Amino acid sequence: MNFDYLLFDIRRTLRNRRVLIFAVLMPVVLFLIFGATLQGGDTEAGISAIAYVMVSMAMFGSMNAALSSGGVIAAERDGGWNRTLRLTPLKPQAYVATKVILSLLLAIPPLLVVFVAGMVIGHVHLSAGQWLSVGLVSWLGALPFAGLGLVIGYVAKPDSVQPITGLTTMLIAAFGGLWLPVEQMPAVMRDIARLTPAYWTGLSSRSALSESGLDVKALLVVLGWTLVLGFIGLRRFRADTARA
Repeated sequence: MNFDYLLFDIRRTLRNRRVLIFAVLMPVVLFLIFGATLQGGDTEAGISAIAYVMVSMAMFGSMNAALSSGGVIAAERDGGWNRTLRLTPLKPQAYVATKVILSLLLAIPPLLVVFVAGMVIGHVHLSAGQWLSVGLVSWLGALPFAGLGLVIGYVAKPDSVQPITGLTTMLIAAFGGLWLPVEQMPAVMRDIARLTPAYWTGLSSRSALSESGLDVKALLVVLGWTLVLGFIGLRRFRADTARA
């Protein structure tokens, strides 16, 4: 890990305030829209409906923020940054790890803001242990989307990465059960949902609110998605730098 390069990447990303504002504002607005019609006593899968929506929208925000790294990578490719990296001692693994860590850092603000909105506006009452557990699991749930951001950044062209990322985010969120509980979907859509990382990240995060505790199977599937997408992103980086 090259901490100097990580700090450089963080400072550069923070200059793009529009991305950060959009990543934080959109999930909060969606939480207010979806949660406005819910009553405190409503439940979904044994979890209060407002808490269910809060976690889903928080995951949507963190997913969206983590995927934004694809745009940064595409811009770096277009500007010849990979050619410059070939002249430095920075290893491919260090570069990929830096982008993943950056994605995880970007995932923190939307999670915090949505959770605060859930606590203050939605009157979600959880124990300190539940808040800590759901926050940590939701944060780590951004990992597979950090890997997906890498893949998109090395596959898409700079002028198409934004619409591709936006469409990917919407489709994964919709079919993954972040906007509508999977239990309420038709059978075909339920089968499709289980093929998306959003379904398993949402399931693992919401399981922290249930009496049965964390869903270990969901956590393992999230880890599997992370390893597969991270490996593909690393391979794409090596192929791209080899051509640079």
